[in-house]
Amino acid sequence: MHFKGLSFVGTPREVSNSDFQPVKEVGANAVAVMPFGYGSIGSPELAYRELEWQWWGESREGAAITASTALKEGLMVMMKPQLWLDWGSFTGDHRLNTEEDWQQFESAYRVFILDYAALSDSLGVQVFCIGTELNAFVDERPAFWSALIQDVRKVFSGALTYAANWDHYPKVSFWNELDYIGVDAYFPLNDARTPSHPALLRGWKNHLESLKAMAEATGKPVVFTEWGYRSVDHCAHKPWDYSGGDMNANMEAQANAYEAFFEAMASTNWYAGGFAWKWFPDHRRSGGANNNRFTPQNKPAEEVLRKAYRRK
Repeated sequence: MHFKGLSFVGTPREVSNSDFQPVKEVGANAVAVMPFGYGSIGSPELAYRELEWQWWGESREGAAITASTALKEGLMVMMKPQLWLDWGSFTGDHRLNTEEDWQQFESAYRVFILDYAALSDSLGVQVFCIGTELNAFVDERPAFWSALIQDVRKVFSGALTYAANWDHYPKVSFWNELDYIGVDAYFPLNDARTPSHPALLRGWKNHLESLKAMAEATGKPVVFTEWGYRSVDHCAHKPWDYSGGDMNANMEAQANAYEAFFEAMASTNWYAGGFAWKWFPDHRRSGGANNNRFTPQNKPAEEVLRKAYRRK
């Protein structure tokens, strides 16, 4: 499988078939559906079902309907259940202080993941992601992850991946047990206000070499479970940074980063595609010339994406 994917954002309202027409028009062949579980850094508690305040698109019901609708529209789906801790704290920092707390959290996380894995299998989802950017959890509890993968295989018949943070994927111990090396590819490339195309390609060089080495060592293709750039000044310096709502919008910087991304990936033989961050269901009202967020919608970057995704 080669994924020309979009990270399809869960919203308060229910989606319909018409929300996927712009997805197909831009040339995408896959979407990532992202339901959420909720907790706090350092706490063993995890909640994800029957939460009155949860947005529809991030709930179990919403994820099921969104995935089902996308599949009926001829798109592939990666189900990617994620954690939202506190008010957006980095999930990679989540660790527990005692063995008892670790076991309580692992039990809750296992229920969370196996529920969505079984649901995904019942829907015919092609790819399931067992976790996202859980650095400390992966480092400190490797046995849990190997056991979890075995359990997921019992209820999900499709391909498996894990979404490692861009600076943590070399440390993941269980790539050989999965089907894809998954990377949230927010690699720092260049610190210029509006980075040029050649400068961005130079920025990719070392990252591409490391990714290729990992793919060759494991025999697994690489999927970028997330990739993207904000339409702001210095967008390729710390591409993961979503703070600064008042930052200056810079459409050229985002478009340049998109162009360099597709050129860099075109020269690889280990890359199996990825999922651009991010795409909203209400396409007509999303993004636009004054928007400084990640979405490429209704910006020059959307045209770059369209040309790349529609290229045979």
